[in-house]
Amino acid sequence: MEIDNHVPSLVHLREFVRARASSRPTHVDLDRRQVTAPAENRIFAFAYERFLTGVISFVNEGDREALQRVASEANDRMRPSYEDCAKGMARILLALMPVGVRRRQRNVVVLDRDGYELVSLRVHLMFELPSGTIGAFMHFPEHRLTDAELMMMDTAVALATRQIDSSAEPAIIMVRAGTVRLIDSSLALAPGRLAVLRSESAAYRTAWAEAA
Repeated sequence: MEIDNHVPSLVHLREFVRARASSRPTHVDLDRRQVTAPAENRIFAFAYERFLTGVISFVNEGDREALQRVASEANDRMRPSYEDCAKGMARILLALMPVGVRRRQRNVVVLDRDGYELVSLRVHLMFELPSGTIGAFMHFPEHRLTDAELMMMDTAVALATRQIDSSAEPAIIMVRAGTVRLIDSSLALAPGRLAVLRSESAAYRTAWAEAA
């Protein structure tokens, strides 16, 4: 792991942008301690992997009970969250009517035109619709995203989706709210928006170095 050249995750960069926009202290020092902690102390596990499995079963196998089943099988800590997410996701799937979906396991390191590494994120699911493909970043937290967060996320997800499949339409799925935010790439990838993402990534990296 190249700690000194750390590329921020979308989750950490989003939280950083939210704090800066509201003039609150950032928590890059905590991010750094998390990332550099001994392996047994890291908390990187994605808590909603089984939920994604339920989405895939719902779509690919026509199992309309899959989301509710993974919610009921979740542990006591996660069950309330899974139940809220199941309700929201069911509304989304009934509205989208996808004919197929596949999971993406690995993160994408999003690059600027000159190869500068901006942010790392996972486009969780690729939905196949009769009209084309949607590359979806799944947003599970319940708090409402600020305009600054959404603008930055739109650009990051649009770039990542383009790197995966240039024909796919990027989207952010607000799982609990049951809404799909389709991203207009012509706006999200405008030069000014790309410059904002790069500026925020550079500011995060400066804070990361200062936290060493």
